[in-house]
Amino acid sequence: MKLKFLLLFLSLTLYSFSQKLQRNVFEYEKLKSDNFNLCDEAAKKEQKNILRKLEENNSTNAVVLSKKLYETKNDCFGTFEIYGYSLFRNGQWLEGIDIIEKGIAKFGSVPELIKRKSEMSLEMAKLGTRQRNIDGNSVFKADSLQYDEDQFKEENLKSALIDLEYLIKTYNRSEEIYYAAKIQQLLTNYDKSNETFKALLNDEKYKNAALFNIADNYIALKDYNSAETEFNKILVDNPKEAAIYDKLAEIYNSKNDKVTASELTNKSTFYRNTPADSDLEYSKENFELLQFFGTDKNKPGKKLKKLQEISSQNKQQYTIDVCLMILKLHANHGNGVEEKATEILKNIGKPSIEKVNKLFQSNVSTCTITNLADIMAAVKDENSWKLMKKYLSYIANMPVTLIPPNLPEKMIQFNEDKGITEILITVKPLLAKEDNNDALSQLAGFGHYVYYSPLGKVNKEKLKKIATELKYSDKEFSLLQDKIN
Repeated sequence: MKLKFLLLFLSLTLYSFSQKLQRNVFEYEKLKSDNFNLCDEAAKKEQKNILRKLEENNSTNAVVLSKKLYETKNDCFGTFEIYGYSLFRNGQWLEGIDIIEKGIAKFGSVPELIKRKSEMSLEMAKLGTRQRNIDGNSVFKADSLQYDEDQFKEENLKSALIDLEYLIKTYNRSEEIYYAAKIQQLLTNYDKSNETFKALLNDEKYKNAALFNIADNYIALKDYNSAETEFNKILVDNPKEAAIYDKLAEIYNSKNDKVTASELTNKSTFYRNTPADSDLEYSKENFELLQFFGTDKNKPGKKLKKLQEISSQNKQQYTIDVCLMILKLHANHGNGVEEKATEILKNIGKPSIEKVNKLFQSNVSTCTITNLADIMAAVKDENSWKLMKKYLSYIANMPVTLIPPNLPEKMIQFNEDKGITEILITVKPLLAKEDNNDALSQLAGFGHYVYYSPLGKVNKEKLKKIATELKYSDKEFSLLQDKIN
């Protein structure tokens, strides 16, 4: 079981700006706390449409639509939430916060508005004054907010904590307890943080994350023995969790036991780069194998020879695990080794597909996704098809910083008619958007070529037939042909 909910905040760094951020403080318990005005069905429908725009990384359009709704339908708190959130996602942080706070001032202690405000505050604390997350991309702008960096982060953390403490007192929900404890940790109130985390030890969803953070707080308090005890408890159920070995290595470094610390760091490296369901266990031999394929010191020819030797030994499950380790490592892109590992897994076929499917669902590079999809296309397992189909629409909203995986081509190789159908279903709503000539629309469609390129190799009559069955208009099909050509 993987540890979840481990927030990663940027460390505080010092800047010379003297201006200080001051967040509004609401006395929630003195505000109205019942009979909140709900939006009518028409407004709810439009809010869903705006959320869809945000999910499609089109915050500019979401701001336009939500502003119009806010100006015409401001008798319910939902319009304040969606307009404030749209502004925030568009990079207009303080303007978004202001709209949310106006909603609280008007309607009272609405939990949805308070929760949304806390989430915004946490993001502001995490990213600081010079970074935004806009439409799936990190946008950096020096001096975009003229506030002292450390004070800006701390003020937003404190604001979020006030919001969460009210929600905990009123609703006692585990998620809010977790985030409150995490903020207390970030504000270096470690004893209070542990007290809050301990409220989650009977919650199966949050138990491991709470234990991890309690142990981490003990490190901060220099109570290394207690920290080690807690981390070892977590290892019982999570023997392959790299983050735990990192923390244990930190403890042993603090004890000046460099030998044990080094061994624990090696374990962390091994399990971080090995698929979670791999049968490969940490050992000196297996760690050296990981290093062999993971370093540039060994030439591709030497790696290919080693991989062929492993494949020829007829230890099928071992071969599968080594090949998948190579694909997860993504340290041999373009030198033939990943391609060879992919080919071996294709030849093994069905016995490899369960682990291939599982790795496909994990956090791997887009190039690895392409290689795994190549195996899926060859083996043609029904569960693989479901995973590919689910992933297909995700490509449309990938940040421009990522090279999209060549999944559509592999789906056509899996089943030509079904693959063409799924691609056409996915691109139909994109065509009208990409027909817009503004720069943002063009940028949003940067990676869509992976949809259109494989369609160019399809029989034109078949493409037209399937498009007609999917009720493509003449204009839509013409746009599709323009994209293909």
